Amino acid sequence: MELTSGGLLVALGVLAAVAFVLLVLGLPRTGRRWLGAIARGGEALLLSLTVLVLAGAALNDQYLFYVSWGDLFGANASVTAMHDGGTARQAVETRAKGVGLTQIAVPSVYPSLPAPGQRLQRYMVTGARSHITAEVLVYLPPGYDPTAGKKYPVILALHGLPGHPEGYLTGIHIDQTLDALVATRQFAPSIVVMPQINSPSSLDTECVDAPSAAGPQDETWLAADIPHWVVSHFAVQTARTSWATMGFSFGGWCSAMLGVRHPDIFAGAIVLEGYFRPDFSRSYDPITAGSAAARGYDLVRTARTDPPPIAMWVMASRSDSLSYPTTAQFIHDARPPTSVTTVLLKTGGHRVAVFLPFIRTSLVWLGQTLPGFRAG
Repeated sequence: MELTSGGLLVALGVLAAVAFVLLVLGLPRTGRRWLGAIARGGEALLLSLTVLVLAGAALNDQYLFYVSWGDLFGANASVTAMHDGGTARQAVETRAKGVGLTQIAVPSVYPSLPAPGQRLQRYMVTGARSHITAEVLVYLPPGYDPTAGKKYPVILALHGLPGHPEGYLTGIHIDQTLDALVATRQFAPSIVVMPQINSPSSLDTECVDAPSAAGPQDETWLAADIPHWVVSHFAVQTARTSWATMGFSFGGWCSAMLGVRHPDIFAGAIVLEGYFRPDFSRSYDPITAGSAAARGYDLVRTARTDPPPIAMWVMASRSDSLSYPTTAQFIHDARPPTSVTTVLLKTGGHRVAVFLPFIRTSLVWLGQTLPGFRAG
């Protein structure tokens, strides 16, 4: 019986029901009280364990953390690397449509930091265009001094769902990985911006702008408000080759979407187990099928009909039914000047442990590909 099959849930449910009935009816009955007590205790333990396993199986069925028994018990996944579309040079050197960030007024004096002397800064930011108010974490490079005249590249790091910006520090440890790469001169000192990407935080907005102005405007929050806020608060470079997105799962989709739809701001995108069409929940789907908005958020269609100048590093598992289908379509349809470097795993579920070993690899790629992130 497969780990993700409905039959497993049915079997576990039946087993839990049987254990419950036996426990309630006091079966089996024996003439010895101590033997009956042992039987009741065993049934109670079996019921508890079955319910626990059933809950885990149900969650796994929804989120696909593990896709097979081998995946659950640590079977190694073979890795295939490939390249599609144009060259990285084409993606970097081709002019992107749009004004980007170069026309934003840079302050002569930057606002003071809320935690002077510390590398992690916390803000509550209100977007001028989206009117979204949410937390934004900023991780500064070693020796950051806005008065020294040095300008830094920016990584916009996007979390999963459910998730929080803090996960990039507590679970993914992007701070430690970046510091190690900078210390070994494999990466330029950079600013990492980690915003809350869905507002309200309980809603699966898929980082899109709702057609109705009254609905969440999350794409505007991430593609306009956050970049403008960063430029006005930190000593950063404004060339698109010094800005990149990075995300996993839900955040991976958002990373891909921002890069493909806003290449004048972001010249690079890292997509870890993401996908290339929005995957709304049943409770919220603001995009009408077949509408102009639906076509605009179909990144597979964009890759085929109007490929943007964007360099992408994409990682997915062939057995991950959430990320792989649209990833395969996107890389198949990628055309110059879009450049896609892909790492495909033969197996592996939709969870942090699968993509975590590739955080360093993806950042090394970024440091080698976009001029703004090259050491030295």
